[in-house]
This record gives sequence, C-alpha cells and structure tokens, in this order.
Amino acid sequence: MTMAAWLWAARARRNAQRAVRPLGPIEPLVDELAPGRSFVDVGALWDAHGRIAFRAEERGATSVTAVDVSSETDEYRQERARRSSGVRFVRGDLHDSVARERIGPHDVVWCSGVLYHCPHPVQSLECLRELTRQTLVLITATVPEIPGIRHGAVFFPALSQRQRRRYVRAYDRTLGGRAERIGLTTPFDPAQGYGNWWWGLAPSTVEAMLHASGFAASVTKTSGFHTRIVARAV
Repeated sequence: MTMAAWLWAARARRNAQRAVRPLGPIEPLVDELAPGRSFVDVGALWDAHGRIAFRAEERGATSVTAVDVSSETDEYRQERARRSSGVRFVRGDLHDSVARERIGPHDVVWCSGVLYHCPHPVQSLECLRELTRQTLVLITATVPEIPGIRHGAVFFPALSQRQRRRYVRAYDRTLGGRAERIGLTTPFDPAQGYGNWWWGLAPSTVEAMLHASGFAASVTKTSGFHTRIVARAV
C-alpha cells in the first residue's frame, strides 16, 4: 500500500468514526480524575493557557501544578488572577532532573500535545513516570496503524517535501483546520528543538512505549491521527 492510499484509507476510517463513535470532549476526564488528588499538567500553556490546570483546581484537586518550557502567557496570568487561583507554575523542561524535582510527584499527570514534539519519546515517558504516583493521561497526535506492521512509526525529519505535504493534508482534515506544524508544513529545523514534529507514532507504538516505561494502558481512544490514553503507574 502506498503512503497516499494508506493516509486516504485512514482519513476515511476517521470520518466514519467521527459519526459513529466520536472521541468526545476531554473535560469529563479531568472532572473524573481531579477530585481529591494532586494534579499536574505538563505542557500546560500552548494554545490552552492553563485551561486544564484551572479546571482540575475547580473540580477539587488537592493541589495543581502547571508546567511548560515557555514563560507564563498573559492569558494564563490574567485567568489565574481572575480566579484567585492557587495553581503553581513551574517553567522547566520535563527532561531536566532539576525541573522534575521542582515539579515533584503527583497523583495524576496530564500531558497533552507533547510526545510527538520530543526527539526521544521513551525517555520522555520515563520522565513522566517519575512524576506519576497513580495515573497518566497522555493525549497526542499519532499516525494510523501501518498495515502489516505492529508498533510502527514515522520519523518526520527524514521526509521529503512531497511526503510532508501528504501528512499536512491528513492532519488538516482530521484534526480540524490548518495550522503551522514545524517539520511538516515547513522543513525540519534543528534550531526549533521541541517546536518540531519529530515522530508520527502509531497508537500501538505509544502503548508499547508506555509499557516499557512503567505504565499499563487501561483506556485507549483513537481516531488514528489523535490518541488519548489513560495509563496507570505500575
């Protein structure tokens, strides 16, 4: 099967799933897991400005930490002030042991939109495991399962311009709307670091990496191009 045919078939399956078995909103998952537990959102700012962290606090988490490699955004500061929020912000890199010490272990670790930006995803999951006492919620862009290949992956920096365009079209049509994706809509740029899209991991690959990193996936929902996994620390 050619790449174009594989992506076309995956988009068709995703469209069918959207009508029959949608993934649904993520907020109910926060509402279920936050009450009575400590909660950390890793990658809390980009396009969210702490929204998940604030919701966890609102829903009764005992303590909440928001983590990002970037500085607090104006929107985050304003919302924190509006709520008179006690959410703690830590600016740091998940892969830095000093940053992980500052963050500290939490009952629930929420990590959305991060894994495919990491050049060494197993290392990233091991770092998340260090922070997780009970439950990890991992939400990530993925690629559909590759026919005949279990635990497949695509290394985006190695793609040609033509191949990148095919993924851009697939993500635009399945994730909704057009967006800049460094390493896909533009060539891979080493200077951008985590800004690049490094990996297209199949859902089964993410589950296998979680297992290797000290987690057991308990719930997996995927459209192929977008995957949510609830995993417990083991």
